[in-house]
Amino acid sequence: MQRASRAYLALLLLFSGGLFLLLWHFGLLVRNPWAVPFIVAFFFVAYQFDVRIPGLGSMNVDHVIAFPAVVILQNPVVAGILGGIGLLASRAYRHGPRGLRLVHAWGAVMAAASLTLGCWLYTAMVPLVVPGGWAWLGILLLAMAAANTFNWAVYLLGRALTGASTNPEMVRKSFLQNQMWVLVSSPFVGLVLGAPTELRPLRLLLSSLTLLLVIWSLRLNAGLEEKHEALIAATRRQEFLQQLTMEATGSLADEGFLRKLLGGLREFVPWGRGLVLVLPPAQPEGPALYSLEEFPVGPDLRDRVMAYLEDPVLREPRRVDRPGFQPLLLHDASSQLLVPILTGELALGLLVAERGAQADPFREDEAQFLSLSLHQVAQGIQDRLLKIQLMTTNRKLVRQAEFLTRILQISNLLRVHLDVQGILDGVAKGIRESLGFRSVLISLYHEDGRYFERIAQAGLNDLWEEIRSVNPPAADIMEYLSERYRLNACYFVSHTEGKPSPYDVLPSGAREPIQPDDWHPEDLLLVPLRDKDNRLLGIISVDEPQDGRIPSGETLRALEILANQTVYALESAQIHAQIKRQAVMDALTGLYNHGYFQETFAARSKEYAAAGIPYSVLMLDLDDFKQINDTFGHLTGDAVLGSVAGLLSSSIRSEDVAARYGGEEFAIFLPHRTSEQARAVADRIRSRVESLPLPVEGLSAPVQVTLSVGVASFPDDGKDHHVILEKADAALYAAKRQGKNRVC
Repeated sequence: MQRASRAYLALLLLFSGGLFLLLWHFGLLVRNPWAVPFIVAFFFVAYQFDVRIPGLGSMNVDHVIAFPAVVILQNPVVAGILGGIGLLASRAYRHGPRGLRLVHAWGAVMAAASLTLGCWLYTAMVPLVVPGGWAWLGILLLAMAAANTFNWAVYLLGRALTGASTNPEMVRKSFLQNQMWVLVSSPFVGLVLGAPTELRPLRLLLSSLTLLLVIWSLRLNAGLEEKHEALIAATRRQEFLQQLTMEATGSLADEGFLRKLLGGLREFVPWGRGLVLVLPPAQPEGPALYSLEEFPVGPDLRDRVMAYLEDPVLREPRRVDRPGFQPLLLHDASSQLLVPILTGELALGLLVAERGAQADPFREDEAQFLSLSLHQVAQGIQDRLLKIQLMTTNRKLVRQAEFLTRILQISNLLRVHLDVQGILDGVAKGIRESLGFRSVLISLYHEDGRYFERIAQAGLNDLWEEIRSVNPPAADIMEYLSERYRLNACYFVSHTEGKPSPYDVLPSGAREPIQPDDWHPEDLLLVPLRDKDNRLLGIISVDEPQDGRIPSGETLRALEILANQTVYALESAQIHAQIKRQAVMDALTGLYNHGYFQETFAARSKEYAAAGIPYSVLMLDLDDFKQINDTFGHLTGDAVLGSVAGLLSSSIRSEDVAARYGGEEFAIFLPHRTSEQARAVADRIRSRVESLPLPVEGLSAPVQVTLSVGVASFPDDGKDHHVILEKADAALYAAKRQGKNRVC
């Protein structure tokens, strides 16, 4: 590019020299045609190295070259054209031959016109005054002011034609800057003008060197200022990046944060128009466009921006300034910059910026700055999203740990209970205290009667007697255990169903719901108790969550786990009861066994003796039972024992204790019975056994059996339970000796 620019510059200089020799040959006379290439070269340097003056901005010294040139050439038109050629050569060197645009040609023409105007005015008026006087200086200032004013007016016209914004303050400031530059540069112009006027080459050389030294000094000063400003800009950029690092936790869905971000970026990398496309998850509601400026809104604008992101290689900034590219935001855009907003794991959006034809294309360092800034924003947002995700996961884990702890607590409660009532009371209390429900009700299902019996509760003490007196029919409950209300293993019936269940317990003082997930007083949550065969055992009903919300999935899962544990505990209680029963019951007769009778009789007789409460003992033995076994077999004998045992059970009170004492012998403990009362019980039992028909398979007539009974009582027959038992046994044998089928 540099080599091509230099070659183009050399050709341009040769062309300009040949052009003016040709013009001079055909009559467009200029004095000193040898000076044409030098003047073009001076114009090139003037346009190539603008001078920055504090308060005036960046200015060129083309008029410092133009006025001496018109004195040397004596032709204002040629001097102006040479200025335009010098400007075009400078732009070709700066941008390359292919980088020239129509705007550069327009600038060259306007520069030539303004210089021609100023030089013509000077050559027309300077013969009227004395050279070197105050009037001559006034004419020089007037000509320079006219040239700069024309140039300023053309500049404003160009901004108006391209749609660039203007305001009175900007117009005033630019006009004053131009005129101040006239005053500042006029001494140098006057110094140089004297030498060509008097045709003194040495003076021209010295004055030119003086001017070059001053310009060089200004250039050095401008360079130092540029470095200083670059250092300040770098510091500000670093501060901006640090601020982004601190504030990058802001969401791209926040329009205020986006405006602050885009405003800061545009301050360091100016653009004509720009927009940013924000993608999920930074924009939860879907892709959205934001801009600091008005941008053309069309049905396909977002789709066109999205199309940029579909390019799989768009991981780095992309600068587009080739001729003929399709702009997105500016109809005359000459440069476009695409900067993705992403991290190594997440794409959050895209920045699109465009510059107009009068602006320089985006530079590589500008693209990298935007990329670094937006990467920091994306990294901060990703860190925030990860932090939120981690916090959410942590809260979920904490809740799960709490649920597991609560479940463990309730499980520990279940272990200490081996009876059904204790188990259900523990479950109701555990659910209320651990899972946060103000009231819990547990009912067992009676399949034979098709009803639910309310067994246990927590939080319903004041209403419990009223509640437990009602046994809801199964049909009224089963309709709520349908698939339409099912949530995993639970059943949630919303108040919107409009059918309050007879199983529901209306809480006192429950608040009406405000949010959609608030608990309503008429909401119903049931947890069925089912065994491994899916047989319904009962229902757990919970009401009035303490947080006022419909229970979460974790709470439902905890209720399901507790329901399963309750079923296991109930089954364990049943197994325990069965084992306990087997340990104290006689398997053949269903009565208590000898060991349980001895243990119970010893313990309770001591209590009654200490309290002076009477009690009696019956010792019973079937008469001639060996003959039944020998005649009809042991199976018939077992049937006889079972029938007699059933008769004994139906003949005594619930507080009495009947046991198979051994073989065909039985014993009955009768608390609170005197000897007379005990004898009456014994006579009644003997009489019923005597009249008890026992059908035997293979015989047409039933077998008849009789019973002998011995009775002993406290305190009539002794003070010690051992003595009472011995006397009852002695009385039994006395009954046998006296002829059997009698009470002694």
